Amino acid sequence: MTTTNNTNQVSTLIITVGTRQIGWRCKDGVIRSFGADGNISYPPHINELYQELGIERAKHQDKDGKTYPWSGRDLGKRYYDYCQEWLGGDFGNVELLLDKTVIAGGVKQGLKHIILWGTDQPESITWNFRRLDTLWLAELMKGKIKSLFPDLRVDVHAPKINAGNSDEIREELEQLVLKEAINANENQEFILWIQTKGCTPVIASNVEICAAALVRQYQVFNASPDEPKEFFTTLETGLITANHSQSFQLITMSEYFWALEKVKIKSAWERGDFSEAQIWLKVHESRHSVLYKLAGFLAKYNNWESNDDFYRKLKEWIGCNDVSKITDPEKIINWKTQLQKIQTDEFSKLWESTIILELSLKRENYTTAFIQFVQLLEQLLYIQSTAQNWTAKGWIVSNKDEPSLAELMQGWCLYKKIHQDNKWSKLLKAIRIKRNEIIHKGESITSTRIGNIWANNNFSGVYIPTTSENIKKLMTDTFKEISTPPNLNNLLMRSLYQWGLNYLENPN
Repeated sequence: MTTTNNTNQVSTLIITVGTRQIGWRCKDGVIRSFGADGNISYPPHINELYQELGIERAKHQDKDGKTYPWSGRDLGKRYYDYCQEWLGGDFGNVELLLDKTVIAGGVKQGLKHIILWGTDQPESITWNFRRLDTLWLAELMKGKIKSLFPDLRVDVHAPKINAGNSDEIREELEQLVLKEAINANENQEFILWIQTKGCTPVIASNVEICAAALVRQYQVFNASPDEPKEFFTTLETGLITANHSQSFQLITMSEYFWALEKVKIKSAWERGDFSEAQIWLKVHESRHSVLYKLAGFLAKYNNWESNDDFYRKLKEWIGCNDVSKITDPEKIINWKTQLQKIQTDEFSKLWESTIILELSLKRENYTTAFIQFVQLLEQLLYIQSTAQNWTAKGWIVSNKDEPSLAELMQGWCLYKKIHQDNKWSKLLKAIRIKRNEIIHKGESITSTRIGNIWANNNFSGVYIPTTSENIKKLMTDTFKEISTPPNLNNLLMRSLYQWGLNYLENPN
């Protein structure tokens, strides 16, 4: 059995019942299928099942005079009555050809409730289709399941609708599943399994569509039985017996959307909108939990939420087995080294934060980016002023406990022995004035106006049109002038950001 990482308890399993679902162990020991009617190379098991009961197989007659042989609907009712009236409620001879392993697997994961969706079409439908209705086969399944798992709640759901009408099926499904979700334990997440193999294709496809629509709210899995290597085996006696499915695949329904949603996740990731990326990743968490958790870390970091608890949890993520399985060991060692450096070195910590600014520029959110730029610039100046004690050296003269941005800029100019008519002094003043206009007057700023701050103070490297990459270089060069940077190609948060993009391009 192939499963996902799902460890939560299964709330409900919906099985859509088809004629292939069950068989009957006859007196000669042969298992005969209720779905084998001598067609498409199948053995004539339905005829033989009638013979088992000592009944001659007859025909239904429609209103137009056409006749159709008795099939699953009639045969299922006769065997259900036989179990109840002649065997005293013993369903031991019923064989779950497709679903026994699915149900057993669900029970191991705490399955509480099974809904058997059978068909019971209205009389307006021709006997050619009604004769294959599975409501009584569902009742036989229920009896067998209860005998194997007496603590399970098992219900048969057989609505009076056309088994070929998608709209009616979808409406019925929405009400059924919604009711299940509402009635689920409020303290536990609702987890739904569906099994649609063996039933009418229209019902199967609509159940899958309905289940797929639920993946944003609930965990939904397709529990698909593996077909036996041979549906039927010819015994030495010449009799043909039906075979059971021996295993099943458990696939999260969200996987059907991964190829499409991966594009949206990557787009959000590239823009630095990690909260949006995490929303899209939520339904894929069981398979891509490593990326989901990283999106959470980057979302917090992007919101400047990098406290001691943040770094502790990030360290745990870097060191977990799931990450080590898909990441080069040298990269993990480097991440750990960089993380330790961030926690002990203020300059490294600050330079790491430049990715927040870069992502704002990537989104072309220039006003926010400019404010973030000035914030980082002020922090760089402040850390340097503290480390070199600019106040004691007379480079900062302030009546306040903490120096203002203007005082920090002036202190840096004194430290660097830069005169007021120097282009760097003029640039810093222009940056401060523009910051104040944005903060105090609620103004905005465009990429061109940002570029003009440098151009108007005789700095080269400003181009028209002024792109986000152009502005990023101007701002980074300014930071470099204020403080010698670490290796910018070896920053932790930028490396984690790029690792996430690489994962989305080549997920394991």
